[in-house]
Amino acid sequence: MKTTRREFLKHSAALAGGTVLLGRTGWPHRAPGPTPESRVVSVAASDMLVETKYNPDAVSRAFEAGMKELTGQKTAANAWASLFGPSDVVGIKINCIGAPRISSSLASINATIAGLKSAGVKENNIIIWDRVDREFQKTGLAVNKGPTGVRVMGASSVSEAILPWVEGYDRNVYVSYEDGTLKRFRELVKSGFTKEGTHRDIFNSVTWLWTLCRQGNEKAIKYESEMRRLYMDYEDREGIKRVAEEVADQFNDVTIEDEEKSFLANIVTKDITKLVNIAVLKHNEDSGVTWAAKNIALGVTTNKVRFHIDYCARAIPDILAMPCLRDKMALHIGEAAKISTVSVAGAQIATDNRIFFSRDPVAMDRIGLDILEEKRREQGLESIRSISTHVAACAAKGLGTDDLSRIDLRALKV
Repeated sequence: MKTTRREFLKHSAALAGGTVLLGRTGWPHRAPGPTPESRVVSVAASDMLVETKYNPDAVSRAFEAGMKELTGQKTAANAWASLFGPSDVVGIKINCIGAPRISSSLASINATIAGLKSAGVKENNIIIWDRVDREFQKTGLAVNKGPTGVRVMGASSVSEAILPWVEGYDRNVYVSYEDGTLKRFRELVKSGFTKEGTHRDIFNSVTWLWTLCRQGNEKAIKYESEMRRLYMDYEDREGIKRVAEEVADQFNDVTIEDEEKSFLANIVTKDITKLVNIAVLKHNEDSGVTWAAKNIALGVTTNKVRFHIDYCARAIPDILAMPCLRDKMALHIGEAAKISTVSVAGAQIATDNRIFFSRDPVAMDRIGLDILEEKRREQGLESIRSISTHVAACAAKGLGTDDLSRIDLRALKV
């Protein structure tokens, strides 16, 4: 059953209410602007969830209908073949955070694998991946880096969030910012920012301290447990100020190699030709809405806790505009039957009955923001629209559209 765009908007309202461096300065090729309309397809099924888990039969029906509607093809096989072919190596970027309670579902992953294989993609040329190998432990997926079968792996075996470079990342492909560096912290200390700076300003300006902890600096290690506590303790907004003031003059003799850089994963720079994104609709205190764009941008980079200083408004569009991503993003699949409504993934969940399909991550995120807003409102939570600034920033960079009048919304039921 097909629904008009006006009916979709009404339904959704009811439910919802820098410089990029590639080893050199600048990149002259700007991402092309969106087409007059960016298509987003939602597919609803009354049996999408069975006892809080995605129902494989319902997901299969949703994928068939959604892919045909998205591509305009008459068969599901032709729909997949219009986007992928036998010569492709396809990376399926999933989200493991929150597993097993909430993460990219096995049902959607298996439906994607089946679709790619129907298009002639070789099984071992399909790579299911997320940030770190150990994140797969609770997903129901087993790591496989061998020459047979679908590959399953992290971008690295080493946690990357607070280190400039770890194995598995490309030394030649990176974004570069001074935010969160020791160099920038020294400048801020001289200006007296710890007296006037916000919790967000201060916390993200001392991410270099975590880097030193991981690198084994003895003076830094004594702050590691306190930094971890403050990362999760949203009530203690003064604690980070105490730390910042205490370390202000302790590391004047220290330098951190590549501290301003965030490198991209070899998987996207070297290994794959096409990218499928299976994202889970979530709230995050550091970005507002998390769905298509953030699942990729913060899933492919190192040294990224510092991106949150401006709610990721600069980093996410800069990363997605890089050719190794912009030119390879072929399909975004947005799971919204289970929605994480508070910043700790899976701590509080709202339910829906839809999966979304699009080739425009910005348009999908714009729709997802409305849905997340309404789900949070129903749970008595505050609006996060004002901090979800990366959506508009991605649109401004030509990565898609956040203009509802230019989004071709198509709602199906199966």
